[in-house]
Amino acid sequence: MSQTEWFRRSTWSDADREDFNARLQRSRGAGNKAQYLRIQARHLADAGNHAAAVELLNRLFAEFPQRIELAQAHAQRAESIANLGQLDAAIQEYRVALQTERDAPNVRTNAWLDFGWLVVDRQLTDYYDEVSQVLREFRHEGGLRFPAIEFRYAAIQAQLADYRGDKARAREFARQALAEAAKEHTGLRYHPTIGLDDSESNAVANRLRTLAGS
Repeated sequence: MSQTEWFRRSTWSDADREDFNARLQRSRGAGNKAQYLRIQARHLADAGNHAAAVELLNRLFAEFPQRIELAQAHAQRAESIANLGQLDAAIQEYRVALQTERDAPNVRTNAWLDFGWLVVDRQLTDYYDEVSQVLREFRHEGGLRFPAIEFRYAAIQAQLADYRGDKARAREFARQALAEAAKEHTGLRYHPTIGLDDSESNAVANRLRTLAGS
């Protein structure tokens, strides 16, 4: 089994932090350093250590604010601070990520979907109109359409439509979302499972099932 790369570790002990910092210092170029910080933050967030992830992302912004990394870094920070319970700050951070993409059109992330997902998952209805506008703006910006992306888009739209009282549109989108979630193959030869959604058991999916049958 190959050894985990030094910037992809899932633990963050004092020894881990010290080793990471030493290797980061020896690495060349601000662009590489920014990428290493962001990737390490991603792995720590995936392991549930959102506080450490935010710490690394804050360092990226302060020391190595490379334009190509900023949008994704802001999106990751939004996700982590949301998981730390700071919802208002997370909303603002998603706004920064989206504005960063507007300012650098060659850089694209899934912040537009992650923002909408946070809002409908937590049922933050004050932001529903803003989510609708973001979906309209970023939906056709290009990129591969994996089932997980289609699932999230349809799931968000279903709940927005339900909130507006448009039951027919909510039912249509809910059924589309559940169909995407049920897919077992992306259709891509070399990446058959990339983008598949595994969240059918969460609260959003339960609401979707109700809407699909309404």
